[in-house]
Amino acid sequence: MTDSSMTPAANEILATLLETIVQIDHDWAIEHVNRPESPVFMRRASRGDRLDEVLAPEASEAVIGLIDNAQITGGALAEYRSGSDLYRVTARPLSSAPLTLLIFKNITGIRSAGQAIVDLVRERSTFLAAVSNELHTPLAAVVGYANLLSSTEVALDDETRSAMVRHMTDQAWDLAGIVEDLLTVAHAELGELHLVKVQVNVGANVAQVLESMGARGSSVTVIESEDVFGTGDPARFRQVIRNLLSNALRHGREPVTVEITRDIGEALVLVKDAGDGVGEELAQLIADQNTSGYSSSPGSLGLGLWICHELIRLMGGGLTYDRVDGETVFKAAIPMI
Repeated sequence: MTDSSMTPAANEILATLLETIVQIDHDWAIEHVNRPESPVFMRRASRGDRLDEVLAPEASEAVIGLIDNAQITGGALAEYRSGSDLYRVTARPLSSAPLTLLIFKNITGIRSAGQAIVDLVRERSTFLAAVSNELHTPLAAVVGYANLLSSTEVALDDETRSAMVRHMTDQAWDLAGIVEDLLTVAHAELGELHLVKVQVNVGANVAQVLESMGARGSSVTVIESEDVFGTGDPARFRQVIRNLLSNALRHGREPVTVEITRDIGEALVLVKDAGDGVGEELAQLIADQNTSGYSSSPGSLGLGLWICHELIRLMGGGLTYDRVDGETVFKAAIPMI
């Protein structure tokens, strides 16, 4: 290290290391230091300086007791913060000399990367749980009805058989929607989710969604006083309406109403139902995302609502949730032409 016992080449190599390496004697006097002007010091450190007199206060606090522990255990480490940086200091007694080796390393980036990986794994687990929950109900219904319809041991009259087929169709429609949403998530995460911006006849697109829903769509009341046109991607706009209606029909209570209207510069679709609404935590998350424009993971918001928020955001609009006169109200807004 940087003294006369080291060759100039060795000193130069050690000085390029990111770690600050210090050797001290039993009186805390510095014998060697590879980076005299390291951020761990308050001032330039030199051979003969007492370590506790040149270390920054937060570093000095971390080192107190660390050296004694290292003498007993053969090695010890501690972590401390200096400003926005996180450091790890390792102490190890040398067997070849009555010295202790201290290595200071800035681990801010390493810790951040490690935490990012942990967060990513947790996010993926939450997302998979959310998707599994979304798929379970319609898939179980389709399998159950299919088994009954194919069974030769169960006698079914025509009316019951027709009802089962109708329910299977409804659940299959939900499954197809979930698959479409999963593909949307995949494209979004790959940066390949591209939307067009054209004229959108709001009422006509809502009617198209309701028609594709079959019998369930016929139970939804549409309130539209005049033709409303917005700007966006018609296919993605229908995906939003489909998700909002699916949520209202599956998790809310009838009557389910779609109100089409306009406000200053916005074309609006309000999907209302008489259910109990979402929980307080989810309501707050929806509100936060709408005001910040930030889109969290599908797992935290739920697959369907995440899709709605993300697509509406990309069309330049917003998604809000409210409780009005005992009704659950989701409002999707896209820019007017």
